[in-house]
Amino acid sequence: MNRLAGTHRCVAPDIPGYGKSPEPPVSFDYSVASQVAFVDELLSALEISEPVLLIVHDIGGVMGIAWAGAHPERLTALLITNTVAFRDFKWFPIAGTWGAESWIGRVRARAGMYALGAGRGALFKKAFWRQSPQLTEHDVDRITRSFALNPTAKGCTLRQFRTMTKPEFFAGFAGILQSVTRAVPTVVLWGDQDPYVPVAYAHCFGHARVILLPTAGHWVALTEPQRLVDEAL
Repeated sequence: MNRLAGTHRCVAPDIPGYGKSPEPPVSFDYSVASQVAFVDELLSALEISEPVLLIVHDIGGVMGIAWAGAHPERLTALLITNTVAFRDFKWFPIAGTWGAESWIGRVRARAGMYALGAGRGALFKKAFWRQSPQLTEHDVDRITRSFALNPTAKGCTLRQFRTMTKPEFFAGFAGILQSVTRAVPTVVLWGDQDPYVPVAYAHCFGHARVILLPTAGHWVALTEPQRLVDEAL
């Protein structure tokens, strides 16, 4: 955003319950419909009616790609970095724990989330940095504060993953990806060293042009910002 702000209006919303946003009400159930409605209402509140360049990453891609499918006419282009939008996706182990529905599973998931904050997030920071060695200590510290030390974000993660890891959640996304990437110029900029979403999925975004970054991990916007800017422009 710092590199684009001179020529573009840039908006980076917090997904409800993450970052600095409060926990959303129970009526916001993290369903596809709720997430599409959130983007609609966000753009309306910001009085943005002109077409947008949409950049999506991680669970933001779940929301953004669904919104793009509902409103392809509102896009000038779509830029995708490491995200999930696939019905057959094999979730990494901790996602399965977070998405547990049984009462025992819920207790275990909450206990695990609580443990992430132990020692001011030291356990989380150590494990997270080991998975993402491309990040700087500043970035890891910031993510630790905004997630491992943020009870609201951790609680909302459990709410979202209970919905998102259900097999039927991504039903229809394959069709969305085909139609959107046929109608809208789409680039996939993918970190090859992603420990969460294997690089094979980079080639599953319909008609998108795919660029692989061999030394990048999951957090492309943080570690390869100029490549992101180059493709955005």
